[in-house]
Amino acid sequence: MFLQLFKVWIGVFSVSFLFLPILLVLDWRKRGTAEGFSSVVLIIPMIIQAFWLRHGWMTNDTTQILINSMNISVLSCYIAAYAYYQPKRKFLIGQLISALLIIKCAFLYVDSHDSEHMESAMGTIAAGAQILGLGGRIYEIRRAIKMGTTEYIPAVMQFAVAALMAQWFIFGIVTGNKFIVIANIAGLITSAVTINLYFRYPPLTWTVPIFNIPPQNSKKQE
Repeated sequence: MFLQLFKVWIGVFSVSFLFLPILLVLDWRKRGTAEGFSSVVLIIPMIIQAFWLRHGWMTNDTTQILINSMNISVLSCYIAAYAYYQPKRKFLIGQLISALLIIKCAFLYVDSHDSEHMESAMGTIAAGAQILGLGGRIYEIRRAIKMGTTEYIPAVMQFAVAALMAQWFIFGIVTGNKFIVIANIAGLITSAVTINLYFRYPPLTWTVPIFNIPPQNSKKQE
């Protein structure tokens, strides 16, 4: 009974986060451009969710199937919005083509295994991809340190992702899915590092919520 309720909870919890990137789209609309923002943070999750979707399909996990199907559909809409507000689209097109090739090659690799080991192979790829996918967030961390500001790392999304990963970490423990546990431990560590950056390199023009960290520009004016 507890497991069923938890599955419903994590399903609702995960789906609710699908609407958070709307804040990004509104920011792009306000600025009139998406230039300065990286599409990597949208492309990499789409690849990872495609892997988890197939893993869920192979393990007959309805929770994973529903959540990742919705995630991929909504992410596609956000990528379309990014393309609309991004004046330099050639890099985005290249990233999308690369993403499709990566997904196809991964599926072909899994299909090359015998039926007994296909499920494990897909789980390993999904977890590995989620950990490697942190490269996009690590890139954002390095860029923020280099620029001396977290202006282009939306705080609300960072807090939301950390909360979501914590939920999936618990889900992995409860269901005994080691792949989900390992992947989300790495994600939680990265989230902790990213959130710490708001204290060291505050945004230029906006206040970090929850911690109420003022922007650098306001400090200079004082």
